[in-house]
Amino acid sequence: MSSYIIPTFVLIVIITALIEKINIYNLFIDGIKIGLKTVYNIFPYIFAITIISGLINDTGILNNIKLFNIQGDILPLILMKPLSGGASTGLVVDIFNKYGPDSFNGLFASLIMASTETTLYVISIMSSKVKIKDMKLPIICGLIGDITAIILAVIITKIIV
Repeated sequence: MSSYIIPTFVLIVIITALIEKINIYNLFIDGIKIGLKTVYNIFPYIFAITIISGLINDTGILNNIKLFNIQGDILPLILMKPLSGGASTGLVVDIFNKYGPDSFNGLFASLIMASTETTLYVISIMSSKVKIKDMKLPIICGLIGDITAIILAVIITKIIV
């Protein structure tokens, strides 16, 4: 049943466009142009974040650090999650491969991924579209939410494991 949702939606859009006499092809092309402009504007930042996360992960610079009873393998994830969801997912896969998904690190990484947000990435996208000048308060609030989620993830993981 779910395999028919997208074709049904496309069919409804086409029928509605025919009834309303809208040139759907030109709207489609305009949407592609807007999407490509967005990709062009965002790509350098995503590329830089990906390179930085790869360097941090490959050098293992944080693996030997233990901060607030959090093992070093989790620190790259904590630092990367506010920046990039994709890079964070790659770090979680590495943690799962190294320790397993049911280990302390695996559960902790899962809780971090589920409870935190790519705060800086979302705020940069939203501020570029809305043109808000002063982003201090949203950034502070978002990072406080992320820190709270990480603290609670430590507590919950220690209770579960």
